[in-house]
Amino acid sequence: MLKKHSAIFIALLSSTHLYANIPIESRALSQQFNDNTTSAPVSTNLNWDLIQKNQKLEEEVRRLRGQLEEHENSIELLKKELANRYTDLDQRLELLSQKIDPPEETTEATTESTAEAAAAPKSEPPSPANTIQPESPKNTSNSTPTPVVQATQNTATTNTTNSQIELEKAAYTVALDAYKQGGAKKAIQPMQNFIKNHPNGIYVGNAYFWLAEFYLAVEPVDYKAAKQNYNIVATRYPNSAKAPRAIYQLYSIAKEVDKNTALANQYKNKLISQYPQTEEAKFIQKK
Repeated sequence: MLKKHSAIFIALLSSTHLYANIPIESRALSQQFNDNTTSAPVSTNLNWDLIQKNQKLEEEVRRLRGQLEEHENSIELLKKELANRYTDLDQRLELLSQKIDPPEETTEATTESTAEAAAAPKSEPPSPANTIQPESPKNTSNSTPTPVVQATQNTATTNTTNSQIELEKAAYTVALDAYKQGGAKKAIQPMQNFIKNHPNGIYVGNAYFWLAEFYLAVEPVDYKAAKQNYNIVATRYPNSAKAPRAIYQLYSIAKEVDKNTALANQYKNKLISQYPQTEEAKFIQKK
């Protein structure tokens, strides 16, 4: 009996010790779980904030890229519009100058005709000697028709010159229209053809200038060809209205593209000395 009670008492002690250890283990597990649950939201919130900021930055970059593309398109349209207006103005000025200042060939022909008409023999009252012995018909026939024939030849020469000018003007207009319709790349060949067909024309100086401008407007830019044509304008056609602009373009290419300061200064001095009253010279002096 005593052994039985002892065994029960030992069993109770063992179970009490077992149950006493259970809450301790439970508290440890629950405490660890609570620690994990409190730290997890902090980490999650931090990641979420970073994701949100990254998305905002990406949206801002996309917005700025869109604005940049819009600005680039606007600038390109403005460049084309300005170039078209510039070519129109250039063409109108050339046509106006032809109306104000006739070509040298026409002026020379008119002057020659006037001089010959003035040098033609005039009818004078017959002298007493001529009354007795009148001039022979042979001399009269030789002196009278000469001015008429010469005037007819001068008129034909003037008409031919005017026709040539009109043809040249039409060809020059076609070359400029090629740029308006298809851009610089498609305008190069028509302008080259114009120069080839009218090497001594009144528009050829302008044609070389625009050809250089076209080479600057193509992709990729052909600086070598542009410089060659600008040099032709500056050296062969120094009296052209485009000569100051051609020298300024050579100055800009030497300074900005070739990084040749010495050559750029040469062009600068040439522009200021030869064309001091032009807008290009006044502008370059401010630099």
